[in-house]
Amino acid sequence: MKIINKDKIKNNRIILLQGENGRKLIKRRLEKEGFKICLIECYKRVFKILDTNMEVKKWRSYKIDTLVVTNSESLHQLKNIISSTNQIQWLFGCRIFVVGKRLFRIAKKLGWNDVIVSKYANNDSFIKRIKETNFKN
Repeated sequence: MKIINKDKIKNNRIILLQGENGRKLIKRRLEKEGFKICLIECYKRVFKILDTNMEVKKWRSYKIDTLVVTNSESLHQLKNIISSTNQIQWLFGCRIFVVGKRLFRIAKKLGWNDVIVSKYANNDSFIKRIKETNFKN
C-alpha cells in the first residue's frame, strides 16, 4: 500500500464491509495509515447440509483428486464433515490449491500434504497455476 500524505487523509472515513468474524488485517492497516474505519459485518456464511457419505462416494467414483479452496472455513468444513477413514483413504491424498501462505499453513496443519499456492483468488490465476502444476513436461 502506497504511503499517502497524512494531512490529506485525516478526515477520510471508510466503511469496511465484511463477513461475520472476518479478518481484521485490512482494517488495522488502513487505521495505521490514518483512516477512520467503520466496520460493518454484513453477511454470514452458512454451510449447506450434505449427505456426506453419498457425496464422498460420488467424488471418489469420479476419481476426484484435486481440490480448489479459497477460504479457511471451507478447509475446516471439509475436514469436519468427512469421516476419518475417508480423510485417510482419500481426502488428504488429494492435491489442494489454496490462495496465499495463510491457507497453505492451515491446509498443512489440517492434514493435506500436496498443497499448491495460487497468488490470487481469481479464475485466471487458479487456471494458470493448475495448468503449470498438472501439465509440466
